[in-house]
Amino acid sequence: MSQRSNIKVCHLSSVHFALDTRIYYRMCLFLSKTYEVSLIAVHPRKETLNGIHIIPFRRFHNRQVRVTIGWLLMFFKALKVNAGIYHLHDPELIPCGLLLRLLGKKVILDIHENIAEDLFDKPWIKHQKRAYLIFHFFEKLACRYFYIILAEKSYEKRYRNLAKRCATVQNYCDVDFFTPFIKQEYKHALQLYYIGIILENRGILQIIEAMHLLEKEGHIAHFHCVGELYSDLDRKIRHLPYYAEIKDRLHFYGRMTLEEGYALAGKMDIGLCVIWPMKNSMESYPTKLFEYMAVGLPIITSDFDLYRQAVEDHHCGICVNPLDPSDLKNAVKNIHTDVKNSELMVKNGKNAVKNFYNWESQKPILSKVYEELGQ
Repeated sequence: MSQRSNIKVCHLSSVHFALDTRIYYRMCLFLSKTYEVSLIAVHPRKETLNGIHIIPFRRFHNRQVRVTIGWLLMFFKALKVNAGIYHLHDPELIPCGLLLRLLGKKVILDIHENIAEDLFDKPWIKHQKRAYLIFHFFEKLACRYFYIILAEKSYEKRYRNLAKRCATVQNYCDVDFFTPFIKQEYKHALQLYYIGIILENRGILQIIEAMHLLEKEGHIAHFHCVGELYSDLDRKIRHLPYYAEIKDRLHFYGRMTLEEGYALAGKMDIGLCVIWPMKNSMESYPTKLFEYMAVGLPIITSDFDLYRQAVEDHHCGICVNPLDPSDLKNAVKNIHTDVKNSELMVKNGKNAVKNFYNWESQKPILSKVYEELGQ
């Protein structure tokens, strides 16, 4: 993208916060160099940041309400923007996109996760088979009338045959963005770090138990956690039998901007990403893996084939059984005590991001999608 286009672009999400890594920091910032970009997403106020017009959308805590009426409310907000291209980031906004197509607008659906498979990993969905049939009906419409963007290559086996137009834009790391946050000195102080949505299936309880096991062996670790802590998980943490012993070493900061979160990461020693084995998570790279590499943190992550390719093949971390606190404890101790090896992991991780997992490699793909739709 070189010349400035007069086409207006609008990104839509009823689920994600406006300053989402993929939506705002990757796509919107890049596209804003060529297009006038608006973003309708969960945000406290209307404002313009880095030339991107952010329009707040109400956050619905009730999922059923969000799914049934959120798309319609989004449609009316989207109409006011009067963009030429609308980029949807949630499958529940497909009805909104179909109405926009009826009005002659170009529509992109960004598949962040394999929703069809993910439906069966969501216990709050009571009638999963029925939900799948409903989703598949709208999915086929989207694949027929929208341009489909996939965040992972593993999704191609489903969508390449369904979609008329499809491209894969992987959620790699913007190395330039993270350069100011690179850790300058590795102190081996057992400061453990996590950033992202804080759910039980992100291994939070296993991490805390691993801390307790480390303490029994004379290693005192702190856990620093950036993100929104859900109340049910908070209750489970407080009811752990050893909570009183470690509570002062659990640091929950709440939501932060990406800049704030990674400024904090520069003071940490190990990046954690121990997601439970769910089909969608096993086939999708967590963005934080590459971000940890970029800022110079050795990584402990789940022992999935895909994750091993990024972490162990490049020797920048250790893969563990995400359901086994003892395995996690041993990995933390390994990185903490083997100074020479952990510093090599830091060096290798930064090189891997620069050479293999860099957002720069994905920009031309995204550019081509928009150029095709703008013709």
